[in-house]
Amino acid sequence: GYCMAVTAKRNNMRLIAIVLGEESGKVRNSETSELLDYGFDNYKTMVLKNRNQVIDTIVLEKGNKSEVDVYLKEDASILMRQSDSENGYDTEISLNNISFPLTKNDVVGKFFIKKDNNIIKEIDLIIKEDINSKKFYELFLDLLKNTLYIWVFFLYIYVIIYIVE
Repeated sequence: GYCMAVTAKRNNMRLIAIVLGEESGKVRNSETSELLDYGFDNYKTMVLKNRNQVIDTIVLEKGNKSEVDVYLKEDASILMRQSDSENGYDTEISLNNISFPLTKNDVVGKFFIKKDNNIIKEIDLIIKEDINSKKFYELFLDLLKNTLYIWVFFLYIYVIIYIVE
């Protein structure tokens, strides 16, 4: 029989139609066209978040940078019926424990799309830059700086108490 596999894209939605074993090329073409028309007429895609959009920022205590932005590996989009409401979808982020070094495109967590508390899609969260751990002397200097802040705070309190008396 006559067979065909085609793909078509319309309004940021790509469909695939496969027709097998038809009696003629004309019927095959007609069936393929009907399948694609049905899909485009009855379904749509909705992009919840773009992959170039910052999803979250991770604070890095021991990294050579103080924070790093987190992105989606791909667009967070869902397929839905034309008649479905675009409301009712929730998103959730789960970050991994971070260990250094991190390189560009490392997976640092998951982005979940939920409907009625059911996960319908899961997308990797990535970073777009290299991050290394701080050197020992940098960690030591941070410790000294934080300790100095504490001593200055206590000195400030002592001075206030002394002036009040």
